[in-house]
Formats: sequence, structure tokens, C-alpha cells
Amino acid sequence: MNFNSLWTFSATLIGSFVALGILILPFTLLIAIGLIRQKRTSASSVTWLLAILLVPFIGIPAYWLFGSRKIRHIARRKLPVVLSAVDAQAATTAPQREVRDAVAHLGYEGLTRGNAMKIHANGEEAFADLIELIDKAETSIDIETFVLTADATGKAILDRLTKRAGEGVRVRLLVDGLGSYPLSWWSLRKLRKAGGTVKFFLPIWRFTLLNRSNLRDHRKIAIFDGKQVFAGGRNIADEYLGPTASKQRWADFSFVLSGPAAMHYAEIFGFDWGFATGEKFTPVDGPGSVPAPQDGAIVQVVPSGPDVTDDQLFEGILSFIFAAKKRLWIVTPYFIPTEMLGQALQIAAQRGIDLRIIVPAKGDQILPDLARSQFLRDLAAQGAKPLLYMPGMMHAKALLIDDAVAAVGSANFDSRSMFLNFEVTSVIHSAPEIRAVEAWIEKLITDSKPFDVKTSKRRDFLEGFARLVAPLL
Repeated sequence: MNFNSLWTFSATLIGSFVALGILILPFTLLIAIGLIRQKRTSASSVTWLLAILLVPFIGIPAYWLFGSRKIRHIARRKLPVVLSAVDAQAATTAPQREVRDAVAHLGYEGLTRGNAMKIHANGEEAFADLIELIDKAETSIDIETFVLTADATGKAILDRLTKRAGEGVRVRLLVDGLGSYPLSWWSLRKLRKAGGTVKFFLPIWRFTLLNRSNLRDHRKIAIFDGKQVFAGGRNIADEYLGPTASKQRWADFSFVLSGPAAMHYAEIFGFDWGFATGEKFTPVDGPGSVPAPQDGAIVQVVPSGPDVTDDQLFEGILSFIFAAKKRLWIVTPYFIPTEMLGQALQIAAQRGIDLRIIVPAKGDQILPDLARSQFLRDLAAQGAKPLLYMPGMMHAKALLIDDAVAAVGSANFDSRSMFLNFEVTSVIHSAPEIRAVEAWIEKLITDSKPFDVKTSKRRDFLEGFARLVAPLL
């Protein structure tokens, strides 16, 4: 290629890019204006604006797929989750005075007494309980999960569900369209043939410009006869649970719950199922009021995500951080706090709170591992105690505030779980169950070592880059 030809080609290429840039400029400005109007952190807004304005050919498609928060057109189609107040007296008798304001942020309607809660020690115990609940169900089995894999564990659960569907039990299975994307039609055909119903939540094979790829159903709920619930952070795959111990199994948190709180989980599933299937569901069709005995576990079920009117979980956690007097323990696989949460944690550390953040030494995703490091380093400088769980991947999500409150569920300590994903958390207010969560976390701590604040220049650069894009994660 001679010089003239090269010059002509370059000029044509540059001209094409300029023309294309001029054509998409109004579109870019419209997106930027819409982004500015969204309720999000300043760091997130600035990062997305820079990506959209400086590299629009990358930033705009990325924003379409991953950038939007509560997508209005999807939210309009999905009825907002509204829990029925099944225990009118719980709000006045359950929360300790120190955390009452924080509890109010979470919604008193989700607060119930008279529950029974069993916390699983490991994935084998969780698997045994899940199988038993499936086998003993009399009328209905409703399961909602982010990940369902057709491995040994997934097949065992699907086989059990198929058997129960064939015996006349109503079986409904709701899986996320992205988290369970590898799950094939062939894996589900026996269950469907036996009478079970399977639906995918926002399936990604129907990609449009609706940003549905960024709104994921991260809830993990299994409800049996509307009376018992299996919930927490475990998905259905070998790494989460199984019949025998495995070195590859992740540390995770799950529980079985029965009592009035189970009715709230049933309502959440009903709203999610109605959205995925188009079937109408309202609280009137749900479980309604149930007797609430004075003794037993005090549990507050808190749904969060685009189908909840306010950011209740975020506001509640922020209030809990400020309410803590002695202790604040955080367990999460992905620690990427928002600017506001990060500042609140630094203030808590400066106040002398026993602030511990337990994360896996090596997570399953390198970018969140890099992005978390500077946050942990900053908190350590203020007196916090970041800890690395050493045996393997840790996928549990838990929060312990003094001796007053414990929160467990599906939400990670990051912006995605606070604002984007559909999540559900159980906030515990009764002493025996709080102590049980404390004992479970203490086992993690014994298998953890202090976070090393020292870092190389190369890793410091990588961590800085990861933190720069952290608002996009």
C-alpha cells in the first residue's frame, strides 16, 4: 500500500468515525441526562459519564446492558413487593431501643414473632434438610434461585422434584435467566413432563434495549406447603451443598425457617412468580394473617431491589452501622461498599467499634478481589480488623450488630445487591438466634487470618484501576 492509498484510507476511516460520532452525539447526551437524573452515588455517576462521553462506542452499549439502576419500564410491569403485616404487635415489642430507628427503615410489616429457625453448619446439613423438606411436602413446593446447575447436586434435586410432581404435589421452579443460563431444556424436560412448572426470570435470550441483563433475581427461596422456608445464600449446585463433604465446597450460610415469617417469603415468591409468568398475584391471594405466639424467633423479612419502592435495605444497614455501640461484624464474599457506606464504616472504626470484615482470601472473581483491597486497607488504618477466610471460597452474607441484631440472606455488601439485584434478607432480633449466628461467624474467624495491608506497586496499580471501575460493578 503506497502513501497516497494509506492517507486516503486513514482519512476515510477518521471521517467515518467523526460522522458516526456526530450522529450519536444527541443520543449520547440524552443518555447522559437520564443518568444524571438517576438516584445513584456521585462516584458511579461520574464513572459512567466519563465512559459514555469519552468512549461512547464502548460506554453506551455497556450502560445499556449494565448501567441502569431501577429500570422504570420493567419495574412498571412487575408489581412492587408489599408484605402483609401478619403480626401487628411485633413492632412495639421486638426491636431493642438502640436499633429501633434502623428497624423502621426496613419496614415493620415484615417483623414477626413465634418463628423457629435452624441454621446449617455446612453444605451437607443444608442438602439433607432440603431433600427432607422436598420429600415431606404435602401440597406445594416453590423454589426460586439464582443458580441451578445440572451437576450431581442439581440433578439430585431435580430428580426429587420430578418424583414429587408425579405424585401430585404442585412444583414451581423459578430460576434466574443469567445465573442459570447454562441450564438446558433437556435437563428440565422430565420435571415438566411430570407436571412441574419451570420459568426463567428475565431470560437473557430475549435481550432488548430494556437493560434486563442488569436486573437479576438473586433471591434464594424454597417454600414448602407455604409453611416452611429454606433460604439464605446457597444456590443449587455442587459448590454450595451436597450429600457428602467436598474440599471444593464453598462456605455459605443457609437456614430453615417456619412460622409467620414463612408467609412473607411465600408472598415474595408469589410476586416474583407472577412477574415471570404473567399470572396475577396480590397480597389478598397470599397467606393472610396468622397467629403470632410470643415466644420463638423474632424475624424481619426484608425484600430489596427494583420491585421495592425505597432502598430499604441500604438505609437499614446504614442506620445499623451508626447504631452499633460495641460490635459490627460483616461477612461477605464481595466487599465493595458505596461511598456512603464506606464513610459510615470508617466513622464506626474511629469510634472504637469492634469492626471486622470477613472476606474470602481468594474469591471466585478477580476484579472484586482487587477492588475491595483499598477499602479494607483504609478501614484497617482506622482500627478495623479485615480478615481473610483461608480454607477456600466463602459465599456467606451476614451482618452482626452488637448483641441486638443479625442479618442474613442473599445480599452482598456491594452496590449491585443494594440497588440492582432482587434480594431478600432476614433480620433477626431474638437472642438465641443472634447467638447462633455469632457462633457461626466465630467459626469463620478461627479459619481466617488478618488482611495484609502491605502491597506491591504493581498490585497497588491494579487495585487502583479496579477501585476506579468499582462503581460499575
